[in-house]
Amino acid sequence: MGYEKAVVRNLSRIEARKLGLALLVGCCVVILTYFISMSETSVDQQPSVAYRVRNNEAVEGKVRLQNQERGRKTEDQHGNTADERVHRKNSSTIPHSITKEEKREPKQPEAEKIHAPKIEDSMIQMAKPICELSNPRTEFCEMRGDVRIDGKSSSVVFVSPHQPREEEWKVVPYVRKQMENIPKVTVRAAANGGASAILPQCTVNQAVPAIVFALGGFTGNYYHDFTDVLLPLFLTARQFDGDVQFLITNIQPWWLLKYQPIIKRLSRYELVDLDHSDEVLCHPHVMVGLRFHNDLIIEPARAPNAYSMLDFTEFLRGTYSLPRDHAISLREHPSKKPRLLVVERKGKRRFTNVPEIVRMAEASGFEVVRTDAKFGDVAGFASVVNSCDAIMGVHGAGLTNFVFLPLNAVLIQIVPCCELEGMASHTFRFPSSDAGLHYLEYNITVEESTLLDMYPRDHPVFTDPQSLHRQGFFKMGEVYLAKQNVRLDVNRFRPFLLKAMDFLRR
Repeated sequence: MGYEKAVVRNLSRIEARKLGLALLVGCCVVILTYFISMSETSVDQQPSVAYRVRNNEAVEGKVRLQNQERGRKTEDQHGNTADERVHRKNSSTIPHSITKEEKREPKQPEAEKIHAPKIEDSMIQMAKPICELSNPRTEFCEMRGDVRIDGKSSSVVFVSPHQPREEEWKVVPYVRKQMENIPKVTVRAAANGGASAILPQCTVNQAVPAIVFALGGFTGNYYHDFTDVLLPLFLTARQFDGDVQFLITNIQPWWLLKYQPIIKRLSRYELVDLDHSDEVLCHPHVMVGLRFHNDLIIEPARAPNAYSMLDFTEFLRGTYSLPRDHAISLREHPSKKPRLLVVERKGKRRFTNVPEIVRMAEASGFEVVRTDAKFGDVAGFASVVNSCDAIMGVHGAGLTNFVFLPLNAVLIQIVPCCELEGMASHTFRFPSSDAGLHYLEYNITVEESTLLDMYPRDHPVFTDPQSLHRQGFFKMGEVYLAKQNVRLDVNRFRPFLLKAMDFLRR
């Protein structure tokens, strides 16, 4: 009995030792398995092999990441878009599994990045507004894709399978959207095959862009010809280098004839009188309205190809074959006389003492040219302006001809009374400076105004100009713009001509 108890005690010790040994061996196996597993997992999770594609999907289908966070970090580090990743791969499909060789020798992250689904042009178009109507001055629509223009109904239809719902805008295709005498154009975004209205069917297909715009409004006034149509048309169409067609509503044949050289240089295609067109015209890219930044202003940051006023005036000099790009340099040619153009208006806001002005200008060292533009002869007057180094005149449309001056020339604007400085600066100061010209502004005194012949000196016209300004532009204009001429004080004005001479010496 004592022997059996001893054996049991010995067996217990042996079993305990065996059990401890077994536990030790088991722990070692578990630890070894863990390290092997972690080693394989760390290779699997390399960015280069982190992508999988479902068995029944192409590469440009839905992509899943084993480790989404790592995939995002890799993309951020390399700055690559999904499109760029696929082209580096040069493959339209991915293997459904990854071999052990790939795991042992992982490729570089950039070589393994995968293509994401392409976004069609029509989807990109729908991602941004078709029409921009928030500008208080103008409205502008732009469409790319299946665009159909129906002249009979004055409508432009943009057809897209991705259009979630039909939308419609009434647009004034002129840069002053408050103009009531400009017919509106209906712009409609419709789904292809939708159950709404029947879509117009194309009768004429063109491969070039089209611009729909209107004439009328203030056109016919030389200043507004440029600020309302010609400069906005340049800003909208010049980027196409002539490969664009103009579809015009409220057409004015005389106006198109007057500015034919500019129109023909901007478009090599036949003009379309949209109001009388029986066709449904289809273009891949259509704009309704004209781009507009401000009166005779181009903001390069907002313009196609970063166009500026310098580009516009260079375009005009080329269009009319004007020879001079730069005004005279008196530093290089001190013996030459610069040419001064005195704009002689025939109606309102004209000089009443032109001969006296000419004598003073000639005594100051200028060769003086006296003339005013003829209504239909843009090319002839542009040639005269370009031959001059400075131009002076009372505030009015004639000063718009500064666009034909050579660079570094001088524009001198004589501003009538009373408190018209803000309007004058807006009209010509900022545009001429942007065009590479020197600008001088001479504000006349009440004594230089012919309004003194109509009103006593203590009349509110002189003592309280704001009483008229507050009544609106037209009431103000009846007095200060329509009734006023200028009797220039040549002695007071002479320093401005001397300053102009200084500019030309630089």
